[in-house]
Amino acid sequence: MLYNYIALLIFIAFAVFVPASFLLSAKLLGRKSQGNKVKNAPYESGEETIGNSKDVDNEYLPYFMLFLPFEIVVAIMILWSTIARSISFGASFGVLLLGVMATVLSVVGYKMVRK
Repeated sequence: MLYNYIALLIFIAFAVFVPASFLLSAKLLGRKSQGNKVKNAPYESGEETIGNSKDVDNEYLPYFMLFLPFEIVVAIMILWSTIARSISFGASFGVLLLGVMATVLSVVGYKMVRK
């Protein structure tokens, strides 16, 4: 049992180390350029920008917020389908109910976003 926890800790350490090492090496080895203010300015039909150019309207955020939970439910249902014969009816019914509710709530959420 202790072996499982040690393996999990090694996996977590590896999962943190690899992306951190990539980011650190990119930061250390990357080119440090100040850039050109005119070249880096956003282009909008030759017009001067009004406000902060980083102030982007998050129009796709609601779609992401609808997609992410539904994607997690699909992953749970895929895992459930592999062990469906060996678990109780109550657990299977719960997973199926989760899938139905996720579908209904996704449709309701999409209708709310598309107002």
